[in-house]
Amino acid sequence: MSGIFMIRHGQASFGRQNYDQLSDLGRRQAQILGDYLVRLGFNFSAAYSGTMNRQQETAQLVLSRFPEARPPLNITPELDEYDSWTVMKAFLPGLIEDDPGLAEARDRMYDDPRSFQKVFEPAMLRWISGRHEVPGLETWRRFTGRVVGLITAIIREQGPGRTIAVFTSGGPISAVMQMALEISDQVTLRLNWGIRNASVSVFKYNEKQVFLSSYNSTAHLEQEGDPALLTYR
Repeated sequence: MSGIFMIRHGQASFGRQNYDQLSDLGRRQAQILGDYLVRLGFNFSAAYSGTMNRQQETAQLVLSRFPEARPPLNITPELDEYDSWTVMKAFLPGLIEDDPGLAEARDRMYDDPRSFQKVFEPAMLRWISGRHEVPGLETWRRFTGRVVGLITAIIREQGPGRTIAVFTSGGPISAVMQMALEISDQVTLRLNWGIRNASVSVFKYNEKQVFLSSYNSTAHLEQEGDPALLTYR
């Protein structure tokens, strides 16, 4: 049975003007993962990445650790994360109108991860409900549809007996979890929040179905003995 290794990008620059770049820690996480995969004897048949800088940089750092020939990196926007900042901006006014206490969390969300989560979660839940569509904003259904469509196309194109690396973000990984496990939108979204930076989730596939093999593994980071390597943002 063939396998798709979905790799979340390393830590990005949370709280900075340009979030879409790896932090120094994020680069270290990616390099550790690359070295770990080499030690295990992995040889990827194909590699894909979203267009975001943090995804591509993670892919380049991981693949650069392989001493032998590496597959070319296929860049595709279908693996991009959903635009959480735009989602929050679109839905925050209505949320604060319903719960004025969220205004304080809104003002502190760029500096305080807890405040960020306090406004992020209800905004995302309102978005995935499908009851509050905003013109020009990608819907949850379109987001999951583009991810699943691409994974289906990769499986069809690559065929059996392949080991495929996919460098992406938590949202697309959770969308493939939903594809494999047939879980609800709410569970899918909450699984996304628990996906660690530079983690690996493995999906097996055949001509009929995608199966979850392992989820959110950070064994490569844990064996370093440095708790600072285990991050979510």
